[in-house]
Amino acid sequence: MRIFTGVTMSLDIGDLPPELTSNPTAYVAVAGLDVENNPIHRTIWDSFTSNRQERVPLHLKLLPVGHEFPKAKPKRTAYDWYVPKGILKTNWLGKHLTQVPAVTVQFVDLDWDSPQWSEKRLECAGKLEVLRENLQGRSTRVALVLIQKRASLPGGDVLVIIFIMSLISGKTLLVLPHSDHLYGYTLRGKTLLVLPHSDHLYGYTLRLQNAFYELAQTYYHHESRRIKNHKDHLNKTTHQLLFVRHQFKIAFLTELKQDVAGALKSYKQAYANLMEVRASDANMLEIKTIAGFINYKMCRLSFLNGTPLDAISQFRNHVDIFKNKVGHPELAFEHSAWMSKQFSHFGDLFEDAVQQGLNAIQTQHPGFYYQQAANQASNRKNMCYKLCKSVEEPPEFDVLEGADSLEFYGQRPWRACCQSLEPPDPQKELKGIMAVKYNEFHNVDHSMIIIPLLSSAVAQFKKYKCPRMKRQLTVEMGEEYYCYRDYKQALTLLKHVLWDYRLEKWRPIVSSILITALRSAYLSANIQDYISLGIEMISNWIQCSTDEKSIVQNNINNILSGKPLFSMPGISEQDNREADKLWKEATQNHKDPLIFTIQMGSVVPFIECKAGFASESYMADQRVTVTVYLRMNCTQPMSFSKLNVLFNNENYNRFCEVPPATDRASHSDEKNMHKLSIVPRNTHTFTFNFIPDLNDIGKTIQITSVALQMGSESYLCAVLHWTTPPEMPSVAAPSTATLKAGSFSDDPTFQNIIPQSYTQILPRNARIGIEIDHQPPALINEFYVFRLAITNDEITRIDNVVLNVSLKEGQEQFIHESTHLSDKPENPQQFVKYLKGVPLGQIAPGVKVEKCIFMKATDVASRKLVFEVTYDINVEIDDQLLYCFCSKIQDLEVFTVEPFEFVVKVLNMKFEEQQTIRSEEPFILKINIHSYSSLPILIEDSSIELPHHLNFVDDEVVSQLQNVTLNFSEAATECYVMVTPSDCPSKLNLGTYKLKWKRNSTDDLCCSVETNVAMPTMEVLHPPIFVELETPSHGAVRHLMTVTYTIHNRTSMVQDMKLVFDSSDAFMYSGNKQIHFRILPRDMYRLRYNLYPLLAGYALLPNLHLTLNPERANALTLDSLVKDMTPSHIFVMPHGKKIDEDVDTTS
Repeated sequence: MRIFTGVTMSLDIGDLPPELTSNPTAYVAVAGLDVENNPIHRTIWDSFTSNRQERVPLHLKLLPVGHEFPKAKPKRTAYDWYVPKGILKTNWLGKHLTQVPAVTVQFVDLDWDSPQWSEKRLECAGKLEVLRENLQGRSTRVALVLIQKRASLPGGDVLVIIFIMSLISGKTLLVLPHSDHLYGYTLRGKTLLVLPHSDHLYGYTLRLQNAFYELAQTYYHHESRRIKNHKDHLNKTTHQLLFVRHQFKIAFLTELKQDVAGALKSYKQAYANLMEVRASDANMLEIKTIAGFINYKMCRLSFLNGTPLDAISQFRNHVDIFKNKVGHPELAFEHSAWMSKQFSHFGDLFEDAVQQGLNAIQTQHPGFYYQQAANQASNRKNMCYKLCKSVEEPPEFDVLEGADSLEFYGQRPWRACCQSLEPPDPQKELKGIMAVKYNEFHNVDHSMIIIPLLSSAVAQFKKYKCPRMKRQLTVEMGEEYYCYRDYKQALTLLKHVLWDYRLEKWRPIVSSILITALRSAYLSANIQDYISLGIEMISNWIQCSTDEKSIVQNNINNILSGKPLFSMPGISEQDNREADKLWKEATQNHKDPLIFTIQMGSVVPFIECKAGFASESYMADQRVTVTVYLRMNCTQPMSFSKLNVLFNNENYNRFCEVPPATDRASHSDEKNMHKLSIVPRNTHTFTFNFIPDLNDIGKTIQITSVALQMGSESYLCAVLHWTTPPEMPSVAAPSTATLKAGSFSDDPTFQNIIPQSYTQILPRNARIGIEIDHQPPALINEFYVFRLAITNDEITRIDNVVLNVSLKEGQEQFIHESTHLSDKPENPQQFVKYLKGVPLGQIAPGVKVEKCIFMKATDVASRKLVFEVTYDINVEIDDQLLYCFCSKIQDLEVFTVEPFEFVVKVLNMKFEEQQTIRSEEPFILKINIHSYSSLPILIEDSSIELPHHLNFVDDEVVSQLQNVTLNFSEAATECYVMVTPSDCPSKLNLGTYKLKWKRNSTDDLCCSVETNVAMPTMEVLHPPIFVELETPSHGAVRHLMTVTYTIHNRTSMVQDMKLVFDSSDAFMYSGNKQIHFRILPRDMYRLRYNLYPLLAGYALLPNLHLTLNPERANALTLDSLVKDMTPSHIFVMPHGKKIDEDVDTTS
C-alpha cells in the first residue's frame, strides 16, 4: 500500500504526482506526546503505530512542539467576478494528505485528584487555546486525551466535569488512565472513555483509533458538504473549470472516507465535467493532465471495487477520446509521451490487481498495456528526432523557470495561470516551444524509457505463456539497446530469441535480427560471437547483399589469421573507427589460444554436413565404411584445417580424420588446409574405412558428431560441430520429406542424401551345419532325446566348440518351471532351464560331431527350444589375423502330450461301482489305462503300494500288464481284490499305483519311466453283520442246487436275529422259511437251502429278510444291507436232451 510522504517533485508529461498514486487515508495529528523523554508516552505512541495494516486506515503523525498548520484562506462568499486560473492546484492534494489534519489529538497528563490540579488545568486550557488559534478557520476536529494513573472519576465533583466540558467546547474528551478497567460515561451528550494503559493497552488503543476514525469521517463529510454548497454560486459559462475542480475535491475527500463507491461516482462526474471544457492548443496539456489524473483514480477504484471490466472499459474510452487530441503540432512528441504514460499507469494498476488476486487471461493482461506504452514511447522518440533535431543551440531557458513550482497541474511555465484560448505572447510562446524541443532532444533518454516498458511487457507475456509475443518484444528491446549503444546487452537479447526464429524458419526475421546482432558483435569486438553469427550471415539462406556477405566472410578469415578487419556496411564512420580500436585491443590482448565450438544444428549453416555408414550392419570380419558429405552455400571458397568424425567408441576416431595424424605431424597448418579447401555449391565426399573391434560384436556403433575446424589450434580455432541425434536400430529412417523440411540447402541432390548414422556389428557368420533328429511328440515325464549332429564347414579347424540349449524367451512361466534340460538321462534334484556350456572340443574341417540332449517335461504344452553352437576361429583379413567368435542358432518346437489317462473305480464283489467300502468286506479296485501316444508304449511292470489299513485278499499279487504294448487309443485294465480290517479308520486312501513304461523302441537311449498315480480316498463303513452267499456258478431247470448263507457278527455283542425267506416264482426250495437265532460276538451262523429252478434264464433268487433285535423297540431291518452284500440273480440253464435221457435211464 503506497502512502504519500509529503515530498513533491517536478513531473514529466503524463506523470502522476505521488499524492495521487498513494493510498489516501485520513490525516490525524497527534500532539502532546514526548516520546524521547517520557517512556509512558513512547509506549502509547508505539501502541498506535505498530501493526497498522490490521487497524482502521489512519495516517497518524506526531507533531513537534510549536508546530503550525497552514493558514486558512478567507472563505469566498460570491463567484460572480471570479475567473479560475486553472483546474487543480498542485498543493491541494498534499495539503489535505499531510498538512491539514482531519483530527488533531491533544494528549495531556492530568489526574482527577492531582495535587497540582489548578496548575495542570490552566496548562491544559492553554494548549487547547493554542490549537484553536492554530486551526482558526478550519473544521478540523479536536480531541483531548487525558493520560491518568487512576481510573475513577471524582465522585460528585460536578464543577470539575463542567470545567472539562468547557475546555473542550464542543470537542471530544477521551480519558486514558493507567488502571485495568474500562469505564464509559455520557456527559451532556459528549463521550468520556476511561481506557487503561497497562495490561490491555493494545485493545484500548484500537478503540481510541476507532473514535479518531469516526471523527475524521465527520470532518470529511462536512468538507464535502461545504464544497457542494459552492455549486449554487457557479455558472458553466465562466466557471466550468470550477465544476471540475470542486467535483474532483469531493471525490478525493470521499476517498479519504474510504467510500470507494461514492468516490468512484464523484470521479465519473468530474470526468464528465472535464469533457465539457472547451479545449484548444493552449490548454490541451492541462486538460489531458487532469483527465489522466481522474482516469487513473477511476480505474484504480474500479479494480478495488471488484469490477475490472469497468476499469478496462473506462480506460479504452479514455484512450479513444484523447488519442487524436495531439495539441500543438510542434509538440506532438508530448502527446505520444502522455499516451505512453496512460498505458503504463494502467498496466501498473492491472498488475497490482492481479497481485491482489484478480485472474487475468492470455488475451487480456497487463503485458498488452506495457507493450502499447512502449510503442507510444517509440513514437515519442521518432517524433522527437523528426521535430527536434533541428534545435541544436540551447534557447533562452528563462521561459522554463518555475516549471517545478507551478500553481496548477498541466500548465506551461511561460504562461502559467492563463486560460485564454490563444497564447498571450506569441514570441514567448515560440521560445517556450523551442526550449521544450531542445530539452526533449538533448536531455531525455528515450531508450531508458522504452526499455523498462518492454522489459515489463516481456515479463507479462512470459507469465501468461505467450512465447511469440515475448520473442517479438525481446527483439524490440534488443534493437533499442543497439540504438542506446549498449551492444553487449543487445547481443545477449538478440541471440536469446534467434534460436526460436531459426527453428520456425522466419527467413526475413532471422535475417534482420542476425544483421543487428552481427553489428553488435562487431561494435563490441566480440570474437566468438562475430564468428558464430558471421558464419550464419554468409549463408545463402540469409537475405542480405552479396557485398556485405563477402566483407563478413573476409573478416572471419582475417580474425582467424590475426589480420585487421574491413569496415562493416551500415555503420557510421565514427562507429567503425571506434570498433577498429576495440578489435586491435582484442587481438593484441589475445595471447592464449582460443578454441570454441559452434553447434551447427543450432544455427543457419553456411556449410552442411552429412555423415553415415554404407550399411546398416557389418560382420565382425568386414571393413566398416564411413562417408562424409560436405556442401558449402556461401559466396566464396573457404579452407578448413581439420575434419574429424567422432563415434560412441572413441577408438575409431583416429581412423576418420582429414588430414591423418601422421600427415599433420609432418606438414604445416597451411598445407593441411589445402586438403580441406571447399568450393561453394559443390558436394565434397570423404570416405574412411576401419576394422571393428571384436568387443563391439553385438553392439551398435553410432556416429555421435562431426567436427570441422577453422583456424589454428595454436592461435584461434572455431570448431564447427554437427551432432547426430541418437537413433536406435528399431527406429525407421526418416523420410526424404522430413529431411527437406529440416534442411537449409537448395540442392535437391544433397537433400536426398539420407545418412545412416548407426550400424550394427554382427558376429561372423558361422559356417557349420546343425542337424537335430528326434521323434515327436514328447511324453510327460520321459527323457525325450534330441540327437544333434554338428558339421564343420569352415576351411580351418574350429576351437572351443560349445553347445547351449535353452527355452526360448517369451513363453509362459509354467513352461520354464516344468522343463528340465540335461545331457544325461538322470532325474535332477532341481530342474535346469538353461543348459549352458556343453563342451564339444575342437572340430576339424569336414568332421561331424554328435551329441544327445535330453528334455524332461512335467506339463502338457508346446515348447520352443533354442540350440546354439559357438566356437572360435582365426580369420585372416588383409594380412591381419583376427580371432573371431562365431555363433549359430537353430530353433525347434516340440509338442508334449500325456502318454496315458488313468480311470480308477471301486467295485463290490457283484462288480457294481460303489462310493464307499465296508470294513472286513472284500472289494475290487479297477484301474483302466488309456493310451494317448501316437507311438506304441511298452508297459514293463505295474504295482500298487497299499497303506497300513488295507490288504490284498490273495497272498500273491502279480502285475496283470507285464510286457503289454499299447498302441494309440488302446486301453488296458487291471483289478485288485482288497479288504480292510475291523479297526480301519473312517477315511482311507487306497494307496499309489505305479506304472513302469517306455517307448516300444530298440533304441538304447529310450529309458524307462515310472508314473505314479494317487488312488482315491474312500469312506469306510462299519456294518454290524456281513452276509456271504455261496452258490454254484449256474443252475439248470428242474435240477436241485444248494445255496448257503453265512451270516457273520462283526460286533463284540450277541446279536439276536430274525430271518424270513420269501417264496419265488422261479424256484421251489426247502429250508427254514422263518427262523429266530442268535450269533455270538465275532461268530457266524450258516443256513442252507435246496433250490429247485422252475424257469430258465437270469432268475431272481428268493429274497432274504434279516431283522436285528426283532423283539425290542429298537429293531433294525437289514434288508438293504443284505441286498448290497448278496447276489440277487443266478443264471439257470434250460432243460437239455442229454439231461432228459439220463433222467429216463435212471428212472
